[in-house]
Amino acid sequence: MVGVFDMEDILNELISIGEKVALKAKEIGADDIELYLVHNEVLNARLITNYVTTQAGIEVGVGVRVAIGKNVGFASVSSLEQDKIIETAKMAIKIAKAKGEDPNFNHLPDPVAGYGMGGIFDEDIYMMDPYELSQKVQDLVKKARDLEEDIKKLDIFATRSNAAFAVVNSRGISIGDYGSVFFTWMDINVVKNGKTGKGMDAYITRKFKIDDLMKVPEVATRMAREGLKAVKLKEPFVGDAVIGPFVMDSIIWPLWYNASALNVQEKRSRFVGMLGKEVANKAFTIYDDGTLPEGIMTKKCDAEGIPTMKKTIIENGILKTYLYDTYTAYRENRESTGNAIRRGGYRNQPQPGPTNLVIESTANKSLVDLIGEVDKGVLLRGEAMGAHTINPIKGTMGITCLNALYIENGDVAYPLKAVAMSEDYFNFLKKIEIVGSEYRITFNGKMPPLIVRNVNFG
Repeated sequence: MVGVFDMEDILNELISIGEKVALKAKEIGADDIELYLVHNEVLNARLITNYVTTQAGIEVGVGVRVAIGKNVGFASVSSLEQDKIIETAKMAIKIAKAKGEDPNFNHLPDPVAGYGMGGIFDEDIYMMDPYELSQKVQDLVKKARDLEEDIKKLDIFATRSNAAFAVVNSRGISIGDYGSVFFTWMDINVVKNGKTGKGMDAYITRKFKIDDLMKVPEVATRMAREGLKAVKLKEPFVGDAVIGPFVMDSIIWPLWYNASALNVQEKRSRFVGMLGKEVANKAFTIYDDGTLPEGIMTKKCDAEGIPTMKKTIIENGILKTYLYDTYTAYRENRESTGNAIRRGGYRNQPQPGPTNLVIESTANKSLVDLIGEVDKGVLLRGEAMGAHTINPIKGTMGITCLNALYIENGDVAYPLKAVAMSEDYFNFLKKIEIVGSEYRITFNGKMPPLIVRNVNFG
């Protein structure tokens, strides 16, 4: 348990640094101060065809938010030295005074009771050194080439991270957490008889298991071999979509964008005034759970030091709650839902966002079982190109999958070359009919396969 003790020491040091600076809030001219301190040790390995490179580094930094009445300023520094942090706080004070008052700001977060278990930590991930990570990449290469001799391009990225963060403010919050994450992604090109097939898969976890890692080349090579037989879609049609977990993960973001309390309050959400109303099919229930045992974003507290928790966003198609940080919660005289996140890390201020999103299963069905529920449609799997272009307000959605399969009479008929699916995003939510139970852990949470009826393919 060497790693646990090391990470506990790092966390305690971050909290200690934050508490020392927080004591100086009044002295440097702030009514209140908040410090978000990070220590992240990362190791990456990358292989393109035959050559492996590794890169290791430690990122440290502090984001400083200060309040002077209703004036709020923020600045950051890539250092844990107390003098530099204090200078950064003084810069934040200058910014606060220059910006003027924010009429919607009340105060920085107050302490809240109810912290759960934290430190989702894996000793195997912690102890992984450059040689071991490189060896795991080479094991993936060997497995892939054993399965398929006609691989012409092989792209693998693997990373492991051991991170700690702390949130300390002058109102009494002094908390943090640490954890480990392993992620790998594989992309394969198989060329045979002048035809190219592409395949991919990924593995992301808080608890490393070699058997799960070795499934990645199995999925990727099988997908690439299927791609060798792919044909163009004969003609556009309306049919059912079986959405794979990774595709669903890539198109879930407009939902949480609209569920953000900040976007609702600023009138840039389609969910304004929709609490208690239908926004999806009655078969669709999704919750956000910052305590999910296997969740990549599981932490003891959010990025403001508020306890994470489980909350249902949509239940049986009905919108139940928005996602709040303290800024948006205090605007409505309510409590935060523990959803303050900092996209980009310590360099950014907190905003409402998801922790681990989970779509509830409606049937004990695998991906294969769901295919059996479709008379005419397409299985969308692998990468979803264009997911980032979805308009979260208008709902315009068009994605393209390179590894799709045409479904006819409950069976896979043949692989398809690049196929596009288009649909209004909010109609898409209302057309979700069956949610399977074969989950995959993803960056956004825990995603199952599901069926969406009557969408457009071309």
